[in-house]
Amino acid sequence: MGHSFGGVTAVLALVKEPSFSCAVALDAWMFPLDNSLYPEVPKPVLFINAEKFQTPESVAKMKRLSSRNSQTKIITILGSVHQSPTDFTFLSGMLNRILGARGTLDPYKCLDITTQAALAFLQRHLG
Repeated sequence: MGHSFGGVTAVLALVKEPSFSCAVALDAWMFPLDNSLYPEVPKPVLFINAEKFQTPESVAKMKRLSSRNSQTKIITILGSVHQSPTDFTFLSGMLNRILGARGTLDPYKCLDITTQAALAFLQRHLG
């Protein structure tokens, strides 16, 4: 499981480490993943995206992976921003507004959705 660059690192780990069964990528920044690796990702990935971060190119890369594995899923949490799946979203007051660290969705609700989706996916694939 990883967030942003860590999300794509989790995907890459499926290629490099055979003992991993699946990956959860939180608002993954897909740019660093070389196109030649897509056929190599052998196991399912859950992409949990924020509404306000992903580019069409990044989503296209996720869909490319999804088309190769029917167990790979992509969800987008409406009202969320890139920091939503992290504790950074709980910064308070003016700092939060300046940094744009909070979306329109209540941060507790966003983390609950993220946690429930990740747990369901992991339970399905890890037993």
